[in-house]
Amino acid sequence: MTTFNLPVRIVYGAGSITRLGREATAIGRKAMIVTYPDIRRVGLLDRVIEDLKSNGVDTLVFEEVEPNPRSSTVDKGANIARSEKIDLIIGLGGGSAMDTAKGIALASSGTESVWSYILGGTAEVKGPVPPLIQVPTMAGTGSEINAGAVITNWETHVKTGIGHRSLWAKLAIIDPEVTLTVPEKQTKAGAADIFSHVVERYVTDDRPSPMTDGIRETVMKMVVEYLPKALARLDDIEARTQLSVSSATAMSSFVTWGDGAGVMSCHSVEHALSGYYDVTHGEGLAALLPAWMKFYLPEMKERFDLLGQNVFGKKDGIQATEEWLQSVGMRLRLRNLGCELERADEIAELAIQSAPGLDSRGPKTIDARAIAQIYRDSY
Repeated sequence: MTTFNLPVRIVYGAGSITRLGREATAIGRKAMIVTYPDIRRVGLLDRVIEDLKSNGVDTLVFEEVEPNPRSSTVDKGANIARSEKIDLIIGLGGGSAMDTAKGIALASSGTESVWSYILGGTAEVKGPVPPLIQVPTMAGTGSEINAGAVITNWETHVKTGIGHRSLWAKLAIIDPEVTLTVPEKQTKAGAADIFSHVVERYVTDDRPSPMTDGIRETVMKMVVEYLPKALARLDDIEARTQLSVSSATAMSSFVTWGDGAGVMSCHSVEHALSGYYDVTHGEGLAALLPAWMKFYLPEMKERFDLLGQNVFGKKDGIQATEEWLQSVGMRLRLRNLGCELERADEIAELAIQSAPGLDSRGPKTIDARAIAQIYRDSY
């Protein structure tokens, strides 16, 4: 049995950011914008603040978000939101900003740390959770379209998820124009994240359906086609538009609509990397993906053959993926990212700790020993 749920109202299209102010007035009157300094530097933050204020929305800015957002940062924002009686939280940025916004909203409903709300945590949501508006400024995580967030405890290096029904955004504004200033490095990393969101489920799905296969293959083909165009001209609005659509679709319920779902265990392994080394998430995924694929190949060869044929028009899905990564400058190795070979076993144990149940899901057991080998093979 599956449940399809997509309660997020989406305003989409070039220029749709101009709708933020008047849309926000129907949701809250005192907003906290959760973002990072780069958004101010490119001029977008000032535009957003002016739009909100001109529509009668009092605005406070929390621009301390970092990559792989820390629980301590979330807690700081939650304390401010609580004391200022914020009744609307706006995530403005990439996945880190949107996930931080979710964490702040959840933690501001009580007095405990956001870390108390993770799987196995002790906190329960008792007070009202401020509603969310999510405005992605790059194509990548698709966090605007789900009710989960990934937070890092920098003291233990555990990077794991929180989720609650209150974290569905009331509104997502997906405007490809605001992604035009994203640099090449982040554009590539975001696209690798989109591709990985879908390919992980696709190749490990032991109960696929024609509907989910069709949607996933289309998303992957769009990333494969439009990332090179975006890299050739960073202000290519058509390429940016198609990547933005792909990003949201890749994390929506559409990719699991049907029967099987597959597992995103490469993501779980990467969370241990970025939780320990603070690497860019999409770059970590790109470095791990070929070795992760080869781990599943003996059990799922038919799925990899379909990947090659239906996405790349080639026979070997893994080789085709590696060739595509190479062509866009993303055939990375862990040594390129500052990781240390001797920490393979430590990172593997951290991955298991960060994703409870990881070693019991999917078509093949991916335990700490297997993760350590994937790490070594990716080095």
